Amino acid sequence: MIKEDKTVKKVLLIILAVVFLFSAYSCKGTGSETTDTMPDTTKSGDYKPFKYGIKAADYIFELSPRGIIMKYNVHNGESSYLCPDPFCKHTTKDCQFNGMTSYTFTSVGNTVYYVKQDDTTGKSALFSFNVDTSETKTVLSRDGMMTSVYAYENRLLILWLEKYDLEAQRFYFWYDTGTGETEQLGGTVNNYSPTERYMLYFIRDDRIIWKVGKMDKWYFYSTDLRGEDLKEHDFGYRYGNYYTTEKETGDDGKDIYSLYVTYDNGEKKLLKKNVGPVLFYENKIVYGEVIPYEDQRVVHVDSDGVEERDDWGGNVYVMNPDGTDDHLLFHTEEYIIGMTSDMAHPHVCGDYFGILTGRFKGDEMTEDNIIIANINTGEFVVTHG
Repeated sequence: MIKEDKTVKKVLLIILAVVFLFSAYSCKGTGSETTDTMPDTTKSGDYKPFKYGIKAADYIFELSPRGIIMKYNVHNGESSYLCPDPFCKHTTKDCQFNGMTSYTFTSVGNTVYYVKQDDTTGKSALFSFNVDTSETKTVLSRDGMMTSVYAYENRLLILWLEKYDLEAQRFYFWYDTGTGETEQLGGTVNNYSPTERYMLYFIRDDRIIWKVGKMDKWYFYSTDLRGEDLKEHDFGYRYGNYYTTEKETGDDGKDIYSLYVTYDNGEKKLLKKNVGPVLFYENKIVYGEVIPYEDQRVVHVDSDGVEERDDWGGNVYVMNPDGTDDHLLFHTEEYIIGMTSDMAHPHVCGDYFGILTGRFKGDEMTEDNIIIANINTGEFVVTHG
């Protein structure tokens, strides 16, 4: 049986987890729009923008630490429950969104899709909820269990299980939100052997990345959108080139991380030293730059009396994939945890990306907020509820 490591230290392990990966977030671009072409460069040759494939909308949708689906307005930062009933407690079975996990709901534009199981009939259903009209529809019902759903453009990739059993029949299929048509994936990803299980990790650039369990180890593979063309997945490949974050030792003997790019002609170039969390998105690289310890802000003191400081000092930078136009995008007084949410709900779309922040009382994080920033203008809002 495969077991995943559990988070022991809240903030430290969140930071490790969020260096690169991102939740299903949707947004609607306002102001200047990102382009489909890369900036001119003499080094990198022909490459395409890094594509997330998330439809534009007006909100980030995320599961709160209390297990309640929240919506965050990208235009003004306002947060509210997805459930529109003002008298609902949102934590009881009376709420239509009760029992949600981060993998049982997703969004296409301003429509949220979620799956629920009916224990009395043995069927599971896929529902749609329109945020603008509060209209709920049952769009698909099947025997067995639909246990996870992930949006890519206007389609949903859904995992179906015959029953909760390692040897039960299972397969992944696409559901088209426009036509209602379904299409089962081919290849080996529907393998339901207890010695090899394919778990959807995320989808980027028309490739599905799978986390594959083989007895006591995890491996990463990718396929095309049909489940074919299986190959080992390399997380370093972006924009047609190869990017790595490498550990180095500074003059003071402390480890630092630097961002490198290896171009398609084999040339390797240092893009930036002292990098913290890095986000590769569309035609930009967003990063936090680690500042000297003595310049870091004391954010809180934990229960052992140890000062916890903000490694990035509230500064967020942006540059082109070839290292040009490197500049400060914005500064915030928030405590930056990382540029992400979970894998099912990446906080990116159109001109906007999300940064996870926190507030503390002693060693306990009392608030979990999101900064929504425009990748071109640097304008941002903080979603304190």
